[in-house]
Amino acid sequence: MFTTVSNPNVFATRLNAYLAGRAAGQNLFLSPFSIEVALAMCAVGARGETRRVLTELIGAPESVAQQNHYYAQRIKSVNFQGSQRFELCSSSALWGQQGYHFNPEFQQTLATDYQSGLQEVDFVGLPDEAVTRINDWVSEQTRQKIRNLIQRSSIHDDTRLILTNAIYFKARWELLFTKHATHDASWYGPHSTRPVPTMHRTTGYQYFENEEFQALDLPYLGQQLGMLVVLPRANNGLDALEAKWATQELFQRVTQELRHEKVVVVSLPRFKMETEFNLTSVLCDMGTQLAFSDHADLGGISDDREKPLKISEVVHKTFIEVNEEGTEAAAVSTGRAEGSLPSREAAIVEKHFQADHPFLFFIRDRQTNVILFSGRLVDPQ
Repeated sequence: MFTTVSNPNVFATRLNAYLAGRAAGQNLFLSPFSIEVALAMCAVGARGETRRVLTELIGAPESVAQQNHYYAQRIKSVNFQGSQRFELCSSSALWGQQGYHFNPEFQQTLATDYQSGLQEVDFVGLPDEAVTRINDWVSEQTRQKIRNLIQRSSIHDDTRLILTNAIYFKARWELLFTKHATHDASWYGPHSTRPVPTMHRTTGYQYFENEEFQALDLPYLGQQLGMLVVLPRANNGLDALEAKWATQELFQRVTQELRHEKVVVVSLPRFKMETEFNLTSVLCDMGTQLAFSDHADLGGISDDREKPLKISEVVHKTFIEVNEEGTEAAAVSTGRAEGSLPSREAAIVEKHFQADHPFLFFIRDRQTNVILFSGRLVDPQ
């Protein structure tokens, strides 16, 4: 069984690998943290084998009490609303069918440990109003970056519970890229080469390299959070890099072996992307078919035996923009149940990090090494 305690990114790297295989040749951006929290909330109310497959997937402790304590600490660690250095907050909500019996213990646990409350809506009688309320909440939590998470077609007569988790992040770089240094440079994509707006900066950074790829750690203001950019040596080397990244604990090793280089010449494209996934089939392929079947046991959420619950849909929608000032990113998951150049010295060797072809990137907490967002850039535009 996986253990989140020893390696907090097992689920993140596995999920990224599954999605990468399904969206080959396309941009990809997701928040493994957001998805994991939504699934953890479901696991709180799961029993027996259903709980086992969910906890194995996300790497949660077998004990419910230990799981709740662990996620309470993780959620608390990422909520930096109003921080002067950066803004990072994770918010959760449950949307339950009006009149349906939800166990008070389940509601209390989610309110206490997952900072999530249950709000009643009428999926059956007023589905349009329910959709509007949920989407308005999502928009507010993500500073209007993500809209229309739930579609009317997602609400059915047997919809009883929707779990949503939103995460929002906005931060300035510790060392800004100057706008006057941004100019068009060639981007070597899988199908064509064309000019894209590219940022430039030369300064000291945490850096790693081997024969196959380079990794650059770009800290945000305050240096608690950072973006790790992983660039294959070959222009067409992304697929091979992703495959190796998924099967080995490269993230842990690379972040541990980052070393400060006094002079790194950086070229990085500006980019913006929005992505949306229905994760149901992906999560089933990762071993959770039972939780989505009629045999699911979510009795800890509700003990209504006439209308037992199952997870019927998990939707994830994301947004990210990277520019000279920093990064703004947002993600929502829902589970539906029914500087200046340093002085030159002879001993200093310049490192060149020219991100002019597809690469991976991870936004992480540099103190805990937890991945908050991950993605790949294939096309900057």
